Amino acid sequence: MAAFLDYATSEALRPVLVTETSARLSPFVSLAMRRCGGVWAVRHPSGTVYDGLSGYPIDGFADLWRYPRTDRDRSPAFTEWAASPGGVLMFDVFAHQRADAETTIGGLAVEVVDALGGAPLDVWGLHEPLAEPWNALGVTDVARRGMPVSDVMHARGPDGSFCDMVAARTRRGVLEQAKGGVPIGPYPNALSGVMRTAAGTLSRVVDRFLPTIGFVSLAEFDDGVVQQARARRPEVPLAVVIGARGVRDLNIDADSLARRHDVTFVGRKRLPSLIVRFSEPDAGLWAQAVAFAHDLGLERVAAAAGFGGSN
Repeated sequence: MAAFLDYATSEALRPVLVTETSARLSPFVSLAMRRCGGVWAVRHPSGTVYDGLSGYPIDGFADLWRYPRTDRDRSPAFTEWAASPGGVLMFDVFAHQRADAETTIGGLAVEVVDALGGAPLDVWGLHEPLAEPWNALGVTDVARRGMPVSDVMHARGPDGSFCDMVAARTRRGVLEQAKGGVPIGPYPNALSGVMRTAAGTLSRVVDRFLPTIGFVSLAEFDDGVVQQARARRPEVPLAVVIGARGVRDLNIDADSLARRHDVTFVGRKRLPSLIVRFSEPDAGLWAQAVAFAHDLGLERVAAAAGFGGSN
């Protein structure tokens, strides 16, 4: 699977994964498909082929990257919600470190997984099945040998917690990214508890690292923290952090932002970081997230994250 995605990316091709309806995608496959813009087609026993994300039938692969035709019957697996769905707190956090001999990679992932309530990461590797016992020095060595941008390194905990780690050199040092998820049991009916967990986690990241930007959201997974081709609740944003450097570089008007959003300032008083909670479910969580991004400017948010390699 990794070789297939690498080839498609290097040849500027769009990867299409075709499976039977019974297939289960590991979280690392799902993350890898997102990174390379891959799409999923599912072949039903009847012979009909469906879009694995929307459940609508397709006549050819090109239908997978067009707006789905909603005038046709969806796959039977997309006609109702799962009776007992599992919830996973997803995270994507970027943090800067100095590029010196003492810098290690992997600590950010360990901290976020722990703060979200996950079991300690115990195995890691470049490809599944993950077989190496967790070792931050080993992770760091692989990251250094891959510079200026490391390979994606995977890690997992015994409870199903998972994380992808990437490190890249920048003008200011090393930018580390930790992206993954922590299972929390049944999908919650109310969001107040996971909202507090998300905000508390990002506050902890500010205390121990130099984050540029970070997100926590809630997603639905199947048993075993895998994805099947079926109806699922859309992923919803819970909280975002913008680190002190981002606050400075974006020239954020704190008072104005606080009047329009649920903002908490954490860290140093002279140059604080900010945490925004999307805490009004009735207003629409995605609507709040989009409004926040609009207020900051999407290009400026991308700059705060370190996209483009200029930070």
